Amino acid sequence: MTIALPDVDGTASWVATETEHGAGCVRPRSLAFVDGEGARLYTASGEEYLDASASYGVASVGHAHPRVTAAIADQARRLVALTPSYANDARARYLDALTAALPAPLDRVFLCNSGAEAVEAGLKIARLATERHGVVACARGFHGRTLGALSATAERAHRAPFAPLLSGVSHVRYGDAAALEAAITEETGAVVLEVVQGEGGVRPAPDGYLAEARRICDERGALLVLDEVQTGFGRTG
Repeated sequence: MTIALPDVDGTASWVATETEHGAGCVRPRSLAFVDGEGARLYTASGEEYLDASASYGVASVGHAHPRVTAAIADQARRLVALTPSYANDARARYLDALTAALPAPLDRVFLCNSGAEAVEAGLKIARLATERHGVVACARGFHGRTLGALSATAERAHRAPFAPLLSGVSHVRYGDAAALEAAITEETGAVVLEVVQGEGGVRPAPDGYLAEARRICDERGALLVLDEVQTGFGRTG
């Protein structure tokens, strides 16, 4: 590949600027990348690294994929963005393709920007549909850093700086269907589970666990919210 390197390697300056002016939620390491292709990342001096995180899953088909970059450029030449108050040809085609790939009876889509935003939507939809505010999630799970998603996240180190969080949230051991069933009460509106826990150490759901969760939620009238940031769109194969 031809790497489009900057004229000067300003890694130290770039790191210092991001450290000084960034929000500080995540502090940059003493490393900067200026280019990428597929699963490879490149520094300004041309050093090659493997992007094992796929940039938190955003680059699930790799960096600089020619079909993706061409589609982005083509759309940007037409419309950069359009509020959902108006219909759009590209968005309509996407919704048709996405819902065609979903299992029945799923046929509605809420388009958003991040996993945390998706979890927030799930919690709000559960409250609206069930008129219950209780939430059951799992220990070692991670659902995001917005207030509702953080409430469903169990790790104390993430939660403590922002306490008190949403009330009515409890956490049980992941993979334990009996503990899940015991935790769901008549006040539970949502059960939030990952198909594979990522921050918890790449822990797949045990066989039958998700089916049991589906059964329990149906019987108790709670909504099952599946957080598939780690596993969605075929990321596990």
